[in-house]
Amino acid sequence: MLKVNETVTGYDLGELLHGEAGLFEAVAPGGDKFQCVARSGHSITNLRPISESRKQNNQTWRVRKIGELRSEQETA
Repeated sequence: MLKVNETVTGYDLGELLHGEAGLFEAVAPGGDKFQCVARSGHSITNLRPISESRKQNNQTWRVRKIGELRSEQETA
């Protein structure tokens, strides 16, 4: 389980968030930024863009946990 402000990198966003719960900021290999909601036992439950594309030459996703879910959000 990631802690708030902890960052990980990898090639597959779904794999990086597998088993995680919380609110995440994800930067795609192309530089696009997304806000993701993940719930334990589920895949990504919400993914929305939060910035313009900035073409980068990176091959990996960078994911940072930015918040915890409240208990009622974890079961919804």
